[in-house]
Amino acid sequence: MTQATAADAATFAVAVPALGPDVRCHVLQPGRPPLFIEPAGERLLDRAQFRQWSRTVRPALDALILEHGGIVLRGFPTAGTEDFADFIEQFPAFDGGYAGGRAPRETISGRVMEATRLSASVRLAVHSEMAYRRDYPRRIAFFSRKTAEVGGETLITDVRHLAERMDPELAGRLATLGSRTAINFGPRRDADDASYAHMDERGWNQSFHTEDPAEVNRLCAERGLEPVWHEDGSLTVLNALEPFVVHPQTGRKLYRSILHMLPQVENPEQDLERRKRQKYPTGATLGNGERLTDAERAHIDQLCDQTTYSWPWRDGDVMVLDNLQVWHGRNPYQGTRDVQVALLD
Repeated sequence: MTQATAADAATFAVAVPALGPDVRCHVLQPGRPPLFIEPAGERLLDRAQFRQWSRTVRPALDALILEHGGIVLRGFPTAGTEDFADFIEQFPAFDGGYAGGRAPRETISGRVMEATRLSASVRLAVHSEMAYRRDYPRRIAFFSRKTAEVGGETLITDVRHLAERMDPELAGRLATLGSRTAINFGPRRDADDASYAHMDERGWNQSFHTEDPAEVNRLCAERGLEPVWHEDGSLTVLNALEPFVVHPQTGRKLYRSILHMLPQVENPEQDLERRKRQKYPTGATLGNGERLTDAERAHIDQLCDQTTYSWPWRDGDVMVLDNLQVWHGRNPYQGTRDVQVALLD
């Protein structure tokens, strides 16, 4: 890699011959995800030409997502949901779907979903998509249809070396004991809210897209989950998981867990009261029921902070991440933000 010209001095140019002469590539820092890909001329500003190019170079894009942990397509003709939907159509979909997913989000069109309806004031901690599940998408795509006026950046965290940097004693305890996650859903609700101050407020019917508890039980059994129904009509879903996984392509051992995470909330005091009332408080424990100590949680958070990055987003940006190697989150924001996602394999 060589440092870019003065016009783009904050980045480092990367030569990728497999993408052809009509694009230029760069990274913000050597070895740091993602790889930015931009048009080098006028040809790929045409939607038909961009569509043909993206399908021709798809194998190269796959390899770059794996190598760099993620890519960002910037400056291409991806202004609307239909453009994003067309781009992701060439990638295999995640067959598991999002029934019972944690984030309050709805389908926009086809495979395209909202990113989250979590309140704009909440910082969404970095995480691997569906880290509370046995089955998860291998990749996740983001589309910034409308960038917030203030804040709202999609954060990413490079976790490729996190497991090996973790305190060996802690890593050994996690590997030996495993984890158990608890995800709580509210009672049946008639309508989705425009935003949620706490993810636990969303009704189970809205998350599982059914009004039938028997169907929820069936979906849970299919996914290896244990549903626990409560007298007030709310639902807890329990799941036993291994905190470490092996990447199917790189063979690297990776940390993939919510053990260190606290609930993403607008009001921590109200959350504490909520958790006191819950039979199974939202979050994760070790397999023996113990929670990580504050020091252990802080240790993992510190490791994440060391490789968490953000940059100003632009309308039309499309990012595809390797969901195991690079996590994502969101800064709080002001104004209007429309970020859309798709789960890919």
